[in-house]
Amino acid sequence: MIKVLSTPTPGWHYLRNAVPVGWSFVVTVATAIVARRLLAGLLAVIGATGCSAAREDKAVSAISAPRTAADLTLPLDAYDLPAADRKIVDKARFMMLADCTRKFGVELKALPLPAQPEEHKNAGYLAWLGDRQVEKYGYTGPPAQLLESAGFTGYSISDEQAIVLNGRRRNFHGKALPVGGCTGRTEALLGQGSLELLGGRAARVREEQDLFMLADDASQSAYTDPRIRDAEQVWSNCMKEKGFDYPNPEAAVGDPRWGYNAANDHNLKPQGTPEEIATATADTTCRMDTNYYGARQAAYRDSQNRIIAKNQDRLNRIKIINQAQIKNARTFLMGELTVTW
Repeated sequence: MIKVLSTPTPGWHYLRNAVPVGWSFVVTVATAIVARRLLAGLLAVIGATGCSAAREDKAVSAISAPRTAADLTLPLDAYDLPAADRKIVDKARFMMLADCTRKFGVELKALPLPAQPEEHKNAGYLAWLGDRQVEKYGYTGPPAQLLESAGFTGYSISDEQAIVLNGRRRNFHGKALPVGGCTGRTEALLGQGSLELLGGRAARVREEQDLFMLADDASQSAYTDPRIRDAEQVWSNCMKEKGFDYPNPEAAVGDPRWGYNAANDHNLKPQGTPEEIATATADTTCRMDTNYYGARQAAYRDSQNRIIAKNQDRLNRIKIINQAQIKNARTFLMGELTVTW
């Protein structure tokens, strides 16, 4: 068995400056759920003292500051679906896949999966802690709960189901499989009506997920932006004033007393300890007071704009595909879309 997560609300699925928590393997590109559990990091810190530190502080404070999660907008958002629409498409996609696999006697079954409180799609991308209630729970936020729908649909697949989903054979148990299997047929149903808008070149299966790869490209470009390095130094100075000595936010989140990495993720650690809560509370205050979020947002905004300029046609296709999917998903869920396998 392998776990499959169908597309959730993105939260940008590929994040350069982040460390995933809790998921070992994902078949599809859609790892937005992981993105909700991601925090910032992996950035080098440039030391600064005296006048240079003052200049950095002034430079960071001059950047517009997001104050709530609603302010965490980025340019690539315009090419993606809103979180609520993404859930609708995911629900319709899973129902179609389940219906198709049922015809061949290997029906998919949804699994209850851990769900965290809803966060803005860019929360992980911008290292936002504002909605995590760190003063009560620490960095991990409120405890996860098993829900039937956590903003995405989880399911495991057997070898036989994989054959039916991917169309590896022409026939399965004496019945002809759709071209491209149940997955290919489902994506065709969700994308119908878009062929002309796409210039007669049909969408690839899950072509819309290229958006997340482009977001990762933007992340790589923003990785070395001096505004982020300056913001980390100002943040570090703020933390020292509160009695905490960390070079950057990633170091605080990954403190060995509560943080996990590839070397120690097999060791269970206490979460939400008084020490973690005190650190996370100071961290959140310093991120806000020093405009760390604004610096990251500015760096990622400019990087995404460069990506958009280089990939406008590709992004226009993604937007068309997404709009077709939400339209057809709604029609399907209302019982007004004819589905044949």
